[in-house]
Amino acid sequence: METLNEFLSELPVRKLQPGEVLMHQGGTDKQVFLLKNGAVEVLKDGVSITEVSEELAVFGEMAILLNKNHTATVRAATESEFYVVEDAKKVLTWHPEAAMYVAEILARRLDSLNRYLVDVKSQFRQFDDHVNMVDEVLDTLMTKHPRNVERRSFEEQ
Repeated sequence: METLNEFLSELPVRKLQPGEVLMHQGGTDKQVFLLKNGAVEVLKDGVSITEVSEELAVFGEMAILLNKNHTATVRAATESEFYVVEDAKKVLTWHPEAAMYVAEILARRLDSLNRYLVDVKSQFRQFDDHVNMVDEVLDTLMTKHPRNVERRSFEEQ
């Protein structure tokens, strides 16, 4: 079985200059990008929400996994290089190391979001007005399970 480093060494690399866009919010690219070096700015509805410089940060995976358009724009903040995964759905389906890596990143993001939501809920616990409605919505979102998950049969594996 191929290691993640071996897999990465086989991928094409895309270089961007500061200000160039890697992916657009609403875009339908079927690629996933892993940051090789540099830094990017992530924008949602034109508003900067974070800057990312962590080596091997992943971009575009949610669109692939959820079969939806990109939810944010990713723009190079510095000169940056990215590993490009062209047929990302196929790679995630058949490459266990890559799939596990993306799963771990998504789990870390979910854990951070859960800790943030617990903090917000504890800060507003004493309010009896409309904040309770937000609490109910957050509880629903935290426990919601997808309804249309495609499953592979054992014969396909």
